[in-house]
Amino acid sequence: MDATVIPLCLSVFDWAKFRSAKGAVKLHTVLDYDGCMPSFVHITDGKQHESKIAKSMSFPKGCVVIVDRGYVDYAWMNVLDSTGCFFVTRAKSNMKYTLVKTVKSEELRTGGILEDQLVELDGLANQRYAGKKMRLVRVWDSTKNVEYEFLDQ
Repeated sequence: MDATVIPLCLSVFDWAKFRSAKGAVKLHTVLDYDGCMPSFVHITDGKQHESKIAKSMSFPKGCVVIVDRGYVDYAWMNVLDSTGCFFVTRAKSNMKYTLVKTVKSEELRTGGILEDQLVELDGLANQRYAGKKMRLVRVWDSTKNVEYEFLDQ
């Protein structure tokens, strides 16, 4: 699931006010990887936040919802988890958590995986995710020389 802003000329599309001198709409899309086609497309004004549209959707049990950090909402992730859906997202840099367990294996480094951990969110995030544990995986992208952190349940 992702969204993209489509810029519009404000003098032509005066209804699409996005910023003081810019116009835009936002295209929200869910891609079904089985058929490589969008299964959901919704157009909103450019100011509409991605997570609001995501929360209005339901997904079938067993599906995997892959989203970027703009969709991170622990209460919504709890709903996904509770309805039998899986999710994968990048972790927010300011995410507070407690380490529960680290998976240690020599096989991890061969695929670019630096760490595979079981974590519990701290504070309000923990309450919103109902005290469940999440998986935090750190991956090294050797092409871009960047480390990424992914969350899933």
